[in-house]
Amino acid sequence: MPPWITTPHPHLQHSLITFPTKHILLVTINRPTYMNCLPVSATIELGALWKWYDAEPELRCAVFTGAGNKAFCAGMDLKERLDIVKEGGVAHEYPSGQFAGMSNRAGKKPIVVACNGHAHGGGFEAILNADVIFASPNATFALPEVLRGVSALAGALPRVFLLFGNHRAMDLILTGRRLSVEEAHQWGLVKEIVPQEKLLDRALDYAKEIASLSPDSVIISRLAAREAWETSVSRATMRGQELWAENMLRSENAAEGLAAYREKRQPKWKRSYL
Repeated sequence: MPPWITTPHPHLQHSLITFPTKHILLVTINRPTYMNCLPVSATIELGALWKWYDAEPELRCAVFTGAGNKAFCAGMDLKERLDIVKEGGVAHEYPSGQFAGMSNRAGKKPIVVACNGHAHGGGFEAILNADVIFASPNATFALPEVLRGVSALAGALPRVFLLFGNHRAMDLILTGRRLSVEEAHQWGLVKEIVPQEKLLDRALDYAKEIASLSPDSVIISRLAAREAWETSVSRATMRGQELWAENMLRSENAAEGLAAYREKRQPKWKRSYL
């Protein structure tokens, strides 16, 4: 644990946690033998982790990826889910962020995804709610739930509708077909297609760029933009002003950023207390 982290992160059995540089959190799903699919316990772990990330004052951006070079996340562990159904058991309650603690997460700080292969089912649901996505050439995206007798109810269905429009959304959710990385790039889901061997470094460099900016501005700008998930554009604009404008303008980082501009120097950002 680096000395600039104030509180130890929650214990994780199914994911690896590293800190490549100051202000950056790297989370790697570590189940490559199982295409990085997640049992219920892994989703609960990640839900706790993202809350810790939002609360840790020196962390400013996270990168989320999967181990190996075949899959970011193949979704829910369907074998475990079948066992639960057969035994009449009740799955542990998912965190408020839903699948991977992320598919319905509002959160406070950004998550950049390095999609290193397939993102299917819950894996795609998580990606749809990421902030920025880089993907390898072998990445594919799919909501195959209709092929398994279930449905993608952890946040994906309304998001594909809002992101891609009615007809593209229906094409994906009613057939379960795979969306190629080229299509995902054309549709605006993927920012860049990056060779597998350079993918993680590209995502980390991008995260460092975000982390070099005012943490208050990043947090507030992200939250104000994401209000449009829940409301209309006009209402989201009003909510942004109501909820965050005053705190932003009174923050130390706003004063620092404006002073640095006047003095023609690089700003020295402080911790965010939002």
